[in-house]
Amino acid sequence: MQETAIHHLQTVLQNGSLLSPDMWEQLDIERYLEYRDSADFDTAWIQAYQQLRREGLKPAEEERVREWSRQAFDQVIRASGSSELAAYVSDDMDLVFCAYLLGLDHEFIRELAGHYEQGELPV
Repeated sequence: MQETAIHHLQTVLQNGSLLSPDMWEQLDIERYLEYRDSADFDTAWIQAYQQLRREGLKPAEEERVREWSRQAFDQVIRASGSSELAAYVSDDMDLVFCAYLLGLDHEFIRELAGHYEQGELPV
């Protein structure tokens, strides 16, 4: 995963603009949640997560990942009012940042990060 993408995600999390305003205007939350629960997406996400070896993270790195995930959750819950959507985005940030810190290069995680880097939810 490119370091520039990670730095971009860190920046947008810090300034509260992880997802673009245009994305929010077009989003049907219920439909998106159904998509996230679909077998294809869920299976790919779980497979990527299972490849992480979280025990390789240092305590300071674990804390940073928790903070980035919390920031994502807070931004999405404020913007959408959906705790389920906020949890998905928070989990995505956890996956992306853990993979980066652990040096895991995984196609699904790169694609996930790419969507967020563009200010949109992964589809």
